[in-house]
Amino acid sequence: RAYFPKRALAMLIRPEVASDFSEVYRFVKKAFASAYVKDGSEQDFVEKLRAGAGYLPDLALVAEEAGRLVGYVMLTRIFAVEGTTRFPLLLLAPLAIAEEERKRGKGAFLAEKALQRAAELGEKAVVLVGDPHFYNRLGFSELGGFGLKCNMEIPARYVLAKELVPGILKDVHGIVEIM
Repeated sequence: RAYFPKRALAMLIRPEVASDFSEVYRFVKKAFASAYVKDGSEQDFVEKLRAGAGYLPDLALVAEEAGRLVGYVMLTRIFAVEGTTRFPLLLLAPLAIAEEERKRGKGAFLAEKALQRAAELGEKAVVLVGDPHFYNRLGFSELGGFGLKCNMEIPARYVLAKELVPGILKDVHGIVEIM
């Protein structure tokens, strides 16, 4: 279980609205500029996900503190596909925290709140590409451990999944279509 300092609990977490879009774009761009792993297009990825059929407005969350944007997380619909069977999953991407707010538990807190909200909305499982050191603490493990594969050439240790409903993936097979 992740440790959440009291300060993280003061964050207001809410679904994004259209008037947030340009600020979120700038925020994600700035947050990833100082990230250890980045490709420089994360802000454009947010817009691509938002424009896609998998966009779930209730699961695109902004975190504010004293009226200032300090975090952003998005969960969008993806599928595990085997033949004609499509099992619905969520993709957690991106998770962005303001540089000056990192290493204070806020990223873990925001991710946990997003996962909790997804579970409350009846979602079953979440997939992501990320740092196993960070996400293992939140209950994520390698996608391959669930008998699933990713459709992208990414080292297996970075493609992670978490069941929101215990055991839900045990009979799910196929390829997870991340993009």
